[in-house]
Amino acid sequence: MQAPASSIDTSLGLAEGEHAAVFGAPGSGKTTLAVELVADRVERLGYAPEEVLVVSATRASATSLRDALAVRLGITTRGPLARTANSIAFQLVRAYTGAPVTLLTGAEHDQIIGELLEGGIRDGFGPEWPDSLGPEVRVLRGFRTELRDLLMRAVEHGVDAHGLAELGARAERPEWRAAAQFLAEYADVKEQLRPSQFDSSELAAYAAAIVHRSLDEPAASAALGTLAQLRLLVVDDAQEATETTAALLGAFAARGVAVVAFGDPDVASNGFRGGRAELLGSLGAVLGGRAVRRIALDAVHRGRLELRAVV
Repeated sequence: MQAPASSIDTSLGLAEGEHAAVFGAPGSGKTTLAVELVADRVERLGYAPEEVLVVSATRASATSLRDALAVRLGITTRGPLARTANSIAFQLVRAYTGAPVTLLTGAEHDQIIGELLEGGIRDGFGPEWPDSLGPEVRVLRGFRTELRDLLMRAVEHGVDAHGLAELGARAERPEWRAAAQFLAEYADVKEQLRPSQFDSSELAAYAAAIVHRSLDEPAASAALGTLAQLRLLVVDDAQEATETTAALLGAFAARGVAVVAFGDPDVASNGFRGGRAELLGSLGAVLGGRAVRRIALDAVHRGRLELRAVV
């Protein structure tokens, strides 16, 4: 059974404004401590609910955390205290652009890529793909999936078509150079046909840029709305965060927001979607070189001892 919150230091011994990476195996109480850390700031230090926010990896876990926080705090809030990074990004981009913003689904993304590839094969134009990626390969769904993943990872890391072409040249990867040509064509087509639709990587990257601009751009600052009041960001399951989520955390840290991330790199499962299992260990770099306290939760309160020994 997990120790009651009253018997542990729910503030984790953190000073106001201090950043931390909290490591713990499943059952070590990470999520409980994340909730209690928020409660500590609200009840002991007098933070307003708008000044704290928990970032969760999925909508299901965000909903569960919202319920737990509502029960724990027992107060009315103006907005949800737990959200996904995509939810935050939606709010920021919609407010900044003043236009309806929709998420480009995987099927829609795949359709655009498929139509461009099909057009190139039919008309004989487009990127100069290597012989190993001939027309019989480019019509395959698996190829479209791999190409889509490459485009999304490029966006997450801030690599445009020119940068991808340079990487391809340096690494002697002709498929990357061809993908760079495709990326430029894709960007032009999407801008013309779906200017207000973004895939998840584009949306989060745009949101991170807005938060960075908010330091000296009035329009970006206004787009933050209640997020401008944030003093603490708590990240649950940080091992599942992507590069663009990391960029969002770094942008808020630059505004003076404290970031406390909880997770376990050993159970990361989002690598195929660009997840950064090492984010906890490199949190200082993610936050722009700021000092980060490392905290380990050594006690595991769930599971029989025999099973824990095997794990």
